[in-house]
Amino acid sequence: MPITDMLKDVRIWIVSALVFGLIIGDTGNAPIIAVITLMVLMCVSLHGLTFNRSDIIENKKIILLGIFICYGVAGTVTLLVGSFYSHELWLGWVILAAVPCAISVITGTLILKGNTKSAMIVVTAVYLAALVITPLITHVFIGEAVSPLEVLKYVTLFILVPFLISIPLRNVALNADAKAISINIMFFILIFVTFGANKEFILGEPGTVLWVAAGCLVRVAAIAAVMELILKYVRMRRDSRIPMVLMSIWKNSALAMSMTMILIPTTESVMPAALSLPIEMLFFMVMMWYYSKRCAPVQEERMSGKK
Repeated sequence: MPITDMLKDVRIWIVSALVFGLIIGDTGNAPIIAVITLMVLMCVSLHGLTFNRSDIIENKKIILLGIFICYGVAGTVTLLVGSFYSHELWLGWVILAAVPCAISVITGTLILKGNTKSAMIVVTAVYLAALVITPLITHVFIGEAVSPLEVLKYVTLFILVPFLISIPLRNVALNADAKAISINIMFFILIFVTFGANKEFILGEPGTVLWVAAGCLVRVAAIAAVMELILKYVRMRRDSRIPMVLMSIWKNSALAMSMTMILIPTTESVMPAALSLPIEMLFFMVMMWYYSKRCAPVQEERMSGKK
């Protein structure tokens, strides 16, 4: 495999970050490093996301559907799964439920040959909605344990500020390979400092870690299967289903990790977001197989023709 392809493979970076984090351990100042890294990650990730008034009008139904799927479906299922855990872990599940989908939904849609323009428009709308919805969800389900104003402050810092910074940078050319590698490096740093800061807990409480990982897997697999069945039942095209399914399972775990580390001073609370990220990426490989083999575009066209 060429070195460029290896550097663009986010799975390699995630596994490496997990290993090095657990070997090296806490490097100190993890929350500060996470804040800076996430802001850079969001700025790079938001680069190129553009839409105009006509896009909103033409896609208003799909935008509303995407917001509902991200927060109504994915958020509700995440909260239901989190209700089986201890109070400290529950706080982490709430933060995970409250954050928007991952921006990598757009990249995943491109890889799976879905409707990339639709994904871009909906993801942008979801992030703007997060400015209101994320603080609201945390306030409703956590209450005074985390101040809504603090949540709003960090949502603004991690979403609105990078979004505003990205506007004047829209015309700046950014090589696709350089962008992908930069994003992977930011993911590596976030996972490395998160797992390093929580090394003692992860190695000392393997039962709890496996229990949380199981919840993450159930959340992802159950939502993906149900969303795919429902959207196929209502005869949504394959290319339009792909971003919706990805949006339902891919939470912005990096944002959830950073916010949890800052807002909730317990080691356990960061576990749902920290373990969700690698599990979501592993499940993406299942989706690559499904949409390329079991649900290929040609097969769907033939089935539509028979009907």
